[in-house]
Amino acid sequence: MPYDHRLLFHGFLLFLLGLGTGLAAYGLANPRMGVSAHLEAILNGVFLVGLGLAWTRLKLGERQRTVCFWAAIVGSYANWAIPLFSAVVGASQPMLVGKGFEAAPWQETLLLASPVVGVLPPILCAVLVVWGLRGRAHRAPASG
Repeated sequence: MPYDHRLLFHGFLLFLLGLGTGLAAYGLANPRMGVSAHLEAILNGVFLVGLGLAWTRLKLGERQRTVCFWAAIVGSYANWAIPLFSAVVGASQPMLVGKGFEAAPWQETLLLASPVVGVLPPILCAVLVVWGLRGRAHRAPASG
């Protein structure tokens, strides 16, 4: 299956997971973090759909395309799964939304390392997309 089709599939799947997370958010140990997970899934699902639609316009080599694709997938799902895990266990991480909650020490420690998976891949993907969209777009000749 081509990358663009896979990105569209994962985008709509993540969007659907986000809708389900929104329905369950207020029943979780940390409801505010549940709402964050819901919003992350919706936003990252839309991002993957947009990337899938723009995919054929990227001027990237095959290795760069592979890295960009996997960075988008890993980063998007991580940005949903990390706050969802935090919401389920009632963790205090990340601090902005988790204040007043506390989970087991191993869970809090695991979440402290989560930016490596939730932040770095999307940044890498964004850099590659901006690089891949450089230059002029090829336009079809105007019909007369």
